[in-house]
Amino acid sequence: MARFFRNGERGQALVLGLLLLPFLVGMTGMAIDIGSYASERRTLQNAADSIAIAAAQDLPDSAAATAAANTYAGHNGIDLTSMTVTISGGTTAPKVTVQLTDPHNFAFMKIFGVDSKNVGARAAAVKASFGGGAGIVPWSVTQATVDASANGSLVTMKYDATGGNTGNFGAIRIDGPGASTYNTSVRFGSTSVACAISAPNCVAGACPGTYPSTCSETAPECDGPDCTPQTGNLIGPTRTGVDFRINNTMASCDTFNEAFGPADANGIYQLNSGCNPWIDGPGKCQTTTSICSRRVIIIPVVDSFGNGASDPATIQRFALVFLEGYDAGKCQGNDCEIKGRFVKAEITTGALAGAYDPTAQIHFARLSE
Repeated sequence: MARFFRNGERGQALVLGLLLLPFLVGMTGMAIDIGSYASERRTLQNAADSIAIAAAQDLPDSAAATAAANTYAGHNGIDLTSMTVTISGGTTAPKVTVQLTDPHNFAFMKIFGVDSKNVGARAAAVKASFGGGAGIVPWSVTQATVDASANGSLVTMKYDATGGNTGNFGAIRIDGPGASTYNTSVRFGSTSVACAISAPNCVAGACPGTYPSTCSETAPECDGPDCTPQTGNLIGPTRTGVDFRINNTMASCDTFNEAFGPADANGIYQLNSGCNPWIDGPGKCQTTTSICSRRVIIIPVVDSFGNGASDPATIQRFALVFLEGYDAGKCQGNDCEIKGRFVKAEITTGALAGAYDPTAQIHFARLSE
């Protein structure tokens, strides 16, 4: 009798399995279809992101940005009829939005009457000026110096004893006072964030003594864009800092022409990706083992230098510079002028995005959506 019931149970299980088989096959098929749909959506989103970034490089020129979007759509195998490109923001906040739509055909869900479904992806990128970040070298130049200098021209960033102004020699405090802190900031760039007046929330008075801070800067010697000058000539810390940067730059990036490709028709340089110290974000060169070009630096551009440390300098914007160093046999005694070349360029960086300024030296494109 027990054997009869066991045989009966086996038969019932077989019947139940046969009844559930179509359901199980359908669920498996649905999982396969959903997985392929999700995979295509990821692929389409990656394409939208790359197209938006490529197009944003040419903003605010809407025609050039649209042409770049079409070119990169082809690189990603996107049919132009499935792409919509929208340019917005004018010349003050240029932005490109890319919308992709592609039909996805199902294999198993047709059983349930679903033959296909559109896959959508959307990405937006902005063109911004460099508004600030970590990794800033504390030498600075005035806005008047920038205005009077051509792209690629040699400029003095740190003066000697005969070129200083009431105790100021071209440096500002970012990470803090003192020769040791200054030397560390020269060697590796600032560990804290300095910001320009164009950066969102870079407002004097918003940072000290507030929690949470509403200011984008974290520098202990700055109040919004206003930073304390670093007084004193600081020959030794300057010399060792410059020597470190030059001696620890990759051989493939130790000349201006190696670090930057030729300028385009508008005089804009492109920083070679292998020489970019910010390709992985600000502060990449802040350790002795970092592989990067330490001769490519960003320095503050200030309104002016006043009377010693009591008169803050206001960061107007930032300048991209190729460090040339000091003349042979110099940087001793009271003679230590540090020179570099201004570079107007497009870079890849994780810095603060400032309001777009066509006259700024440093621009970058970034995904905003």
